Amino acid sequence: MNILAAGFVLAMTITGVAGSHAETARPPALRNVHRIVCLGDSITQAGEGPGGYVWLVRHYLKALYPGANAEGEIEVINSGISGHKSNDMLERFQRDVVDHKPDLVTISVGVNDVWHGFYDNHPLGDGPRGIPLEKYRENVEAMVAMAEKANAKIVMLSTTVIHEELDSPENQKLLSYNAALKDIARKHHAIFVDYQKPFKELIAAYRKETGARDLLLTVDGVHMNSLGNKVMAYTLLSGLGLTPDERAAVQNAVEKEISGKH
Repeated sequence: MNILAAGFVLAMTITGVAGSHAETARPPALRNVHRIVCLGDSITQAGEGPGGYVWLVRHYLKALYPGANAEGEIEVINSGISGHKSNDMLERFQRDVVDHKPDLVTISVGVNDVWHGFYDNHPLGDGPRGIPLEKYRENVEAMVAMAEKANAKIVMLSTTVIHEELDSPENQKLLSYNAALKDIARKHHAIFVDYQKPFKELIAAYRKETGARDLLLTVDGVHMNSLGNKVMAYTLLSGLGLTPDERAAVQNAVEKEISGKH
């Protein structure tokens, strides 16, 4: 199987087969949700472009729950800023999240907290530009508390990968940060969306099948390509309670939006 064929097969594995559009009832996580704010870093900020993960989530929800729906359309606001870590997100959480009066918040934080600690020749990831685990946990807990005070549902997103070499020091250090996110979500009865599992499984399967070492889901080891954005969007939609069949029912309509064909 060549590289292009392998990519196509993997894409089809997570894409499903599009069917006819039929409006569906909202899953519990999306009931009484009219506005979603997606907090994050450059991965989220870049996810605003056509085919980006935030863009895809917005368009899938719009197609599934149009304004004619009894609960109305769901607005999705992108609050991603490139380079931001947990301390930066906490500092702007009131302005960029709470002030929007969201019914649901997705929190994507951690890649830069770990990655930046490796900057400037710090091979152990303990450099001054990173955020130590305990401080990271404190920052995330504070954001969750603010979201709870605002009566917003919380969806905690695990990090994606740092480089597609899965045993890299960066990815090894990410393990404890993702464990902290999962624990915080459990303690606060929030939804936890695990990106580590699909990313690692797809990358490992691709490399085993093809022997290739090129990038599959990212453009540079961190930021998403089109397939990576689909994995993020579909995993998040699944975490919100949408089934593959429900998503597939409106997939053709969303794909036409990406290409600008109406």
